[in-house]
Amino acid sequence: MSSIEYKISPSDFEMIRSVLDDAGYDVSVLVEDQSLFNTAALLVTKLFLSGVDSRSALSAKLECQLGRAGKHRQSCGLSLSRYAIQGLPIELQFPHAYKSSTVAN
Repeated sequence: MSSIEYKISPSDFEMIRSVLDDAGYDVSVLVEDQSLFNTAALLVTKLFLSGVDSRSALSAKLECQLGRAGKHRQSCGLSLSRYAIQGLPIELQFPHAYKSSTVAN
């Protein structure tokens, strides 16, 4: 089985890093959610190696595939998969009605 070796120049590596930084995938994301950072880095690197070598094209594809990282991104801490079978609790189904009924009591 043959292996293919790719070499990325330091300037290309810097461009990939800056694309990740501009999209919010910086050191803070690496510390908070290493798998999210690794996914973004792998995506941009694979796109680059497949021939997408424009900073703007890489940024657009990263945002399209994963979105921007940052505080506005919902964390995966709240898992809604359990509600797929159980259904949402009443307070999540009707948040406005729940708040008004608790205030009235």
